[in-house]
Amino acid sequence: MKTNQINPLKTLFKGILLFSFILLFGTSCKKDQAVNPGSAIPSDQRTSVAGTNATSLENLLAYKASSHELSVGFYRIWRDREMSNNPNDPIMTDLPDSLDIAILFGGKPDNTSAFWKKVKDVYVPYLHSRGTKVIITGDLTIPSGVPHTTAGYATTAKLIMDSVVNKYGLDGYDIDIESEPSGTTLTDMTGVYTALSAYMGPKSGTSKLLTFDTNKTGSNSLFKKVYTMVSYVWLQAYGRGASTLQSTWNTFSPYIQSNQFVPGFSFYEENGYAAGNYWNDVFYPRNGTGRAYDYARWEPTTGKKGGVFSYAIDRDANLTTQYDNTIIHPDFKVTNDLARIMNPAAAGGGVVFYQHTAFGGVATSAIPKGNYTLSQLQAYGFVNDWASSVKIPTGWTITMYANDFSGTSWVLNSSNSNFLALSPSANDLVSSVKIQ
Repeated sequence: MKTNQINPLKTLFKGILLFSFILLFGTSCKKDQAVNPGSAIPSDQRTSVAGTNATSLENLLAYKASSHELSVGFYRIWRDREMSNNPNDPIMTDLPDSLDIAILFGGKPDNTSAFWKKVKDVYVPYLHSRGTKVIITGDLTIPSGVPHTTAGYATTAKLIMDSVVNKYGLDGYDIDIESEPSGTTLTDMTGVYTALSAYMGPKSGTSKLLTFDTNKTGSNSLFKKVYTMVSYVWLQAYGRGASTLQSTWNTFSPYIQSNQFVPGFSFYEENGYAAGNYWNDVFYPRNGTGRAYDYARWEPTTGKKGGVFSYAIDRDANLTTQYDNTIIHPDFKVTNDLARIMNPAAAGGGVVFYQHTAFGGVATSAIPKGNYTLSQLQAYGFVNDWASSVKIPTGWTITMYANDFSGTSWVLNSSNSNFLALSPSANDLVSSVKIQ
């Protein structure tokens, strides 16, 4: 089955290792000046942009097309400034370049809405010009008057495609499943999902995504009926903790590959504390810790995860306290941080250690040149006596030590996928490093 609907071009990825990470994922979220986010993007500007930033755009698009862990965000449409009229709210063209997939959440398209007109004419074309896909969360409801038959399922699927996905230029459709459907409900939902799979997902032969968004396990009744048609599973792991992810992944692993599995966290929603709807997945003021960061560093015991998603990405802002209800314009710092953690090689910015051989398991963030004791390494996600492989930028040299710059040492001037093969073995022994 297809497992990566983002169409990876692995040959391009090597070139990405060298370009500046600041150009890709800078926290300022600046866009190329040749692109005007306030108007529709001409088709000839979607693949090349005139001006001094054309090269950085080419690098960005190459990165987006490469095989990497995805950055995904659910965007609450009622908080778009076009809807809210609040000057502190974002518009979709503010979304960061590090985002691979934006998921519209919070309502069906409305032909009379200025927001939805802007989605079609401005937001989607602009995000496409940056290599970002846009999908929407919907349902599998059969319209009134349509029969609950195979023909009716096909009619429903075509209506979704014609009135939602294709009409607004979207890249796919997300189904939110937080129940265990049974009986005729399960039959109908399976029927509509199956009909949609002719247009989207791994069986369609298209690049459009058909995703499964859930807080359930792989034993979910609907999932077990449709898993061969699913592009990605967005696991709502809000408030759970990284220690729970492996056991949950084990329930999905008989059905999908690891790079289709994308755990997610939630930003704090305004007024969430009073409503009892809060998860503490991100700490405020933001300090680079919390479940969001743990999820970015987590990997299945075999293979690589598909990425990480956030709910309420529009709240990725510099809140002052844990339950700050103020509407603050987002700067997307956490989103950019997580993309750097998941894809450190794309930064070209430093050495990356991995928990397992063959660059598997949890990875550190990119570590720049310098001398690092254990306590200093821990700031990058390093764990004592833990590393089993390392990626080193071309031309760099590292010296690894069993103690703080003493004891057994190993000198490497290129990436090494298996510390067990070093003589003597360095597996699970490194405690300090000098990087030159």
